[in-house]
Amino acid sequence: MNRHNFPTIALLVSVPLLLVMIFGGGPPGGATRVPLLALLLVAEFGLIINAIGAWFGVLAVRSRPRPRGALLRLAANLLLALDFGANLLAFWPG
Repeated sequence: MNRHNFPTIALLVSVPLLLVMIFGGGPPGGATRVPLLALLLVAEFGLIINAIGAWFGVLAVRSRPRPRGALLRLAANLLLALDFGANLLAFWPG
């Protein structure tokens, strides 16, 4: 694993994590199917790996002129990082 393929690896790891968030969550304010601490851990891990993947994507875009694949991975990592962050805030009690 190096910095050139980390955004792709982050996206591949994020798909099962996102499925856990979607199916393990529940209605807002209601009971969850997965323990709350596990949901918070999954959301934080997804946020961190996608933020790192987005950073490496920015570096890849700056190093080469107009790489379409790098732009798509960067956009996907940014969207998933925002989604995991929003889920993290939504599941946080209080």
